[in-house]
Amino acid sequence: MNRETKITYLILFAILLLASVLRLVHPTEIPFTNDEFNALLRTHFSSFSELIKNGVITDAHPAGVQVFLYYWTKLFGYSEIVVKLPFIICGICSVFYIFRIGKAWFNPTVGLVCAAFLAALEYSVMYSQIARPYASGLFFALAMVYYWNNIVFKPEERFYRNTFLYILFSTLCIYNHYFSFLVALMVGVTGLLFIPKKYVLKYMAAGIIVFILYIPHLHIFFYQFGIGGLPKLLAPPENDFIIEYLKYVFDFSPFIMAFTGFLFLYGVVYSIREKITSPNYLVISFCWFLIPFLTGFFYSRYVSPVLQYSVLIFSFPFLLLFLFGWLPEMQSNMKVILVFAICLLGIDSLIAERKYYSIFYSCRYEQIVLQSNHLNNYITTDNCLSLIQNEAELPEKYYAKKDNVDTTAFHFIENSPKKQPVIQLIEQEHKPYLSWGTVASGDPVYLAIFLHYYPYLVKEGDYYGGTFYLFSSLPGKGVSPYIFESVNTFRQDIPHWPPADKTFLVDSVYGSKSPSYKMDSLHEWAPSFTDTLSKMVTNNHNTITISVGILPLENLKDVFIVSELKSQDKSIYWNATPVNDCMVDSLHPVWQKAYHAVRLSDIDLNHPNIVAKIYIWNKAKKNFYMNNFKIETIQDNPVLYGLFQKIN
Repeated sequence: MNRETKITYLILFAILLLASVLRLVHPTEIPFTNDEFNALLRTHFSSFSELIKNGVITDAHPAGVQVFLYYWTKLFGYSEIVVKLPFIICGICSVFYIFRIGKAWFNPTVGLVCAAFLAALEYSVMYSQIARPYASGLFFALAMVYYWNNIVFKPEERFYRNTFLYILFSTLCIYNHYFSFLVALMVGVTGLLFIPKKYVLKYMAAGIIVFILYIPHLHIFFYQFGIGGLPKLLAPPENDFIIEYLKYVFDFSPFIMAFTGFLFLYGVVYSIREKITSPNYLVISFCWFLIPFLTGFFYSRYVSPVLQYSVLIFSFPFLLLFLFGWLPEMQSNMKVILVFAICLLGIDSLIAERKYYSIFYSCRYEQIVLQSNHLNNYITTDNCLSLIQNEAELPEKYYAKKDNVDTTAFHFIENSPKKQPVIQLIEQEHKPYLSWGTVASGDPVYLAIFLHYYPYLVKEGDYYGGTFYLFSSLPGKGVSPYIFESVNTFRQDIPHWPPADKTFLVDSVYGSKSPSYKMDSLHEWAPSFTDTLSKMVTNNHNTITISVGILPLENLKDVFIVSELKSQDKSIYWNATPVNDCMVDSLHPVWQKAYHAVRLSDIDLNHPNIVAKIYIWNKAKKNFYMNNFKIETIQDNPVLYGLFQKIN
């Protein structure tokens, strides 16, 4: 082994060490994600057949990882680091195999550059720490490609050993995830274009063996594809999906993106000038990244939504190989400088810009439980109503048990469209403080309700995927959270509201101290609020809350509070809350409140000149009075989706 080779492997060792450190920072503090909870709940079966019937076939993934978790947890238990460790190891091994592929296809410099990026980017670090089929599939796909390369382009060297390993990792790919299945299929077909004729039959036999090994899974495959994906969980991708994906995988960092662009352009210019290219491998790399993306994109558009950032991780290494495969082999000192620069940029972005460890490690479920418990130690349960959103998987109760927290003082609230039970609970308890722990799937209408009864914010804990609030009804015990407010009391004309028809105004009704607006069979639409969104909010992490006083004269079925966002007369968002969902008493003419909310972080706001319109839609043309129509905006959790969005 010469000096250059020794230095190359020393650099690789340093990259692998960095990859290990970044994935094992405070290993016992890496939390479970919601997907992991869901998967672990599907391991509590008494037999393998029950696992397949109730834990695999009803899911949207192949059986491989679920079966592995079933036996792994039986052997070693359910602690976070024990469950995650095999996937962390897969993430580290992936860094090694992308180096081997880059070196074999191009040169050692390309292998080191790709390995450094894969070691330090948040995309690969995070999915290595999640016990789902992403890090495992990444490792299986890269290992498969390495041994595929050996049997296709160097069949004279250890053909049967390489074929055995190719079959092994191909089979693991197809049992792991349907997108790693796609990569295995894509790689297998590509081999037919390049393998020498002498080995074609043996190569095809390897493919037949892989298919035979998959036969036990075919009934699961056909059942799951009969369901048609995850239409209730995902939305079809937007046209700019690939642009947003590229921003995400390079950490939304202008420095990393600029450095990547520089290396790509330098490599292209150098290769063209020196006439040094590896066209086959460059075309293969580009196609192997593009095909899974296009397949997922069009399948999601025309069949069922499946495309997410996570499912492209199996083909992401080929994007790196295409971008950096143009680079020439460099001297050892340049390799050190180049890899050091990549790692430094990655570490800085991961820790300082993306705040990865503070965001990802602050488990929303655990923090909500701990914050609620902490309050009960300082604010007595007689003074504080503690509410926690109840998840179907009950992860909060897992962390309550883990952290020895007594949950008897907590009220677990179902995420239901019917808000009457919560309103009744608040009015019955009538406590000066209310705490609310919620995850991103929680209905923001709850926030509008709580702010009506508790208009002062004492404390807010912002976490990825969840938020903790402490509100007070006592002036001076908190601050007003509002950054925008518009209230239509129907007393006079106010900006952004059209003049009310005075023939339908009544000075007072059933004790109301302010004028009321009558809605009846002649009124399908009430006066609406309209304003430019940019004047109402400071950023896309704000939440708009709406409340309106309602006095029902009959059951108000099919009467809604509606919010709509338009850009250049094109609707980009529309949502409605039935006022009946908040009516505690719909049988008597008693003034009550109806609520609605718009969480902007759930909406694609990448549109020009967005206009917000909020109004009552009396679709059924019912009879009721309304007053005190309030539109208010609050600052909200800036890191709610911080692992997948740019952090402002």
